[in-house]
Amino acid sequence: MRFLPREWAAIARAIAERLAAAGHRSWIVGGAVRDLALGAVPEDVDMATSAPPDDIERLFERTFAVGKAFGTVVVQLSGHDVQVTTLRTEESYSDRRRPDRVAWGTNVEQDAARRDFTCNALYLDPLRDELADPTGGLADLERGILRCVGDPAERFREDGLRLVRLARFAAALDFEVDPAALAAARGRLDALAGVSPERVAEELRCILGRPRAARALRLLEELGVLGRLFPAFAGLPGQPEDRWRALDALEPVAGFEEGLALLFEPAPSGSVRGGPDLERAEGLLDSLRLSREERRTVGELWRLQGDARLTLAEDHPSRARRIRLARDPLWPRAERLLRAWQSAMGESTSSLDELCTFAASLSASELHPQPLVRSSDLADAGVPRGPRWGELLTQAEELQLEGLHTSREQALAWLHAQA
Repeated sequence: MRFLPREWAAIARAIAERLAAAGHRSWIVGGAVRDLALGAVPEDVDMATSAPPDDIERLFERTFAVGKAFGTVVVQLSGHDVQVTTLRTEESYSDRRRPDRVAWGTNVEQDAARRDFTCNALYLDPLRDELADPTGGLADLERGILRCVGDPAERFREDGLRLVRLARFAAALDFEVDPAALAAARGRLDALAGVSPERVAEELRCILGRPRAARALRLLEELGVLGRLFPAFAGLPGQPEDRWRALDALEPVAGFEEGLALLFEPAPSGSVRGGPDLERAEGLLDSLRLSREERRTVGELWRLQGDARLTLAEDHPSRARRIRLARDPLWPRAERLLRAWQSAMGESTSSLDELCTFAASLSASELHPQPLVRSSDLADAGVPRGPRWGELLTQAEELQLEGLHTSREQALAWLHAQA
């Protein structure tokens, strides 16, 4: 307990003391105990207790019954949310996610039998500072082995998302996977049929937000999980190994949107303005039911990379085009992706380096100059509203960014000639 961050230790003890006063024992469980055993600092705390959900709600002032039917009540203490779950046994998973029947238990041995991996079936009593390890999780941690609790095929049958979690934990912990778990995973791909897109997206968020994301995705591909979740993935151009090398180049952490942009990139070595590759990639994104902002960001990263590739392919790219790239808020992220691809494909980065040097040399006024031609000028010149209006404003900015128009008088003379 002394290695747990002080605030979390105080919260865990406070919850355990209140439950103990009512006759119930409690444990910190799962990832926090695993991290402590590995010498890492836990980011949060989950707890397990012999108290049934109704007692948990009665004993604490601020609670949220987010999963009460399955024994979980969120307790809010000192501004932090802690999931407090009743020790339980489970039977049948007809929807391949939630148990059909739950029975409250009183000991960690019963509770551990329902968990996914032995490294997540560790229990720490915050009052006695005693560890319970009913499935041999500590030995597996010491050996660097990711092993399922009990029968691997049964664990995956219960919840198909555990197939994705297998790859996530193997990569995040940098562990070898127990051969029995690998064999069971290959034989239980049918369990993925009941997994929701939102849960898959959340697992990808965790994978891409941590180091060694390429290892996790490579394992998902080798197991057949990636192809089962995303059948259209096989139709994307290029080889999957190119994508894994590019992901490695994004280390230490790819990031969710950058990682998705790379995973489903429709043009690894070119620029796609449309066609079946782009449609396929957009369909893969849509299948995850991302937020509107996440979906827009990935699409913009693809667009910027395509624009940059076209620009870099020119012998003398226009100043205006380079400025538009450099001033885009997403350009630093798109440039990072482009470098990752160039590294994966063994391409020269000299043209991209020159573009970045040019971008760094620009002042704020050069990136975003005050326009020499405004909408009111078009109205004064008698230009009717319509497509031509936008075209003239774009042309005026182009000439200004190129340095061909340097004064308002010069720009207005051009406008009147156009009108």
